[in-house]
Amino acid sequence: MLEVSDEKLEIIQSMTAFDNVFIRTFFDRNTVEFLLRLILKKPELSVETVTFEHVLDDPVSKGVRLDIRAVDDAGNWMDIEFQINPREVNGRRLRYYHSRMDVQMLERGKPYTELADACVIFICRGDPIGKGKPMYRFQMKDQDNKVLEDGQMTLIFNADYPGDWEYKKLMDDLKSADSKDMHYDVLKERMKTIKEKEGEIMEAGHVLEDYLKKQEDKMKSEFVVNLLKESIPEETIVRLADVTPEFVKRVQAQL
Repeated sequence: MLEVSDEKLEIIQSMTAFDNVFIRTFFDRNTVEFLLRLILKKPELSVETVTFEHVLDDPVSKGVRLDIRAVDDAGNWMDIEFQINPREVNGRRLRYYHSRMDVQMLERGKPYTELADACVIFICRGDPIGKGKPMYRFQMKDQDNKVLEDGQMTLIFNADYPGDWEYKKLMDDLKSADSKDMHYDVLKERMKTIKEKEGEIMEAGHVLEDYLKKQEDKMKSEFVVNLLKESIPEETIVRLADVTPEFVKRVQAQL
């Protein structure tokens, strides 16, 4: 018998690729490979590994969490980000994502020539650049418009572009919650499997519960941080935030 409440089932059925909690449920190596082959126009591209919510971090710098990190058989890295709020996408953020990826790719003592290619792809609900185009491609060029062969590329897609264009069907599929409305068989079948098979729905329900618990903990942590900054006594924080003393101590240790 299905062990997912009607409320959670309704949420799962409404989810698309733009819902953070659904990304690691909907996508797998096959769907990621299909997406990259289509976007990069590389039909022979072979994805070796895919990781979700991949963290690039070190003790002294701001960390980055990649929605989808894919590495092909040549060792090149591709990051796919789904962004609902286009205002959160800007050139400096993209620069930082590339920098964090580069640091992770090149081992100590290796020559710069061994640095693999890196592509950052943002698929947005809206136009973060504001020039009214469906897609933007960025690469380093000189004054004669010649590309610097640094292996770095950035792609930004406006999934809400109203006109007909090359990736219109793909963007519509990524925004769709129902397999019946999708165009590409790979994505259609994956969505159908997740939304209709009991085992997949149950797994999606577990992912959703885990996500909601993390969101609740995050909100409580932020509330506790504000109370700690006001020098509120621990016993009062426990009561106001409805948390344990151990939770308060964990938050305090992270400040």
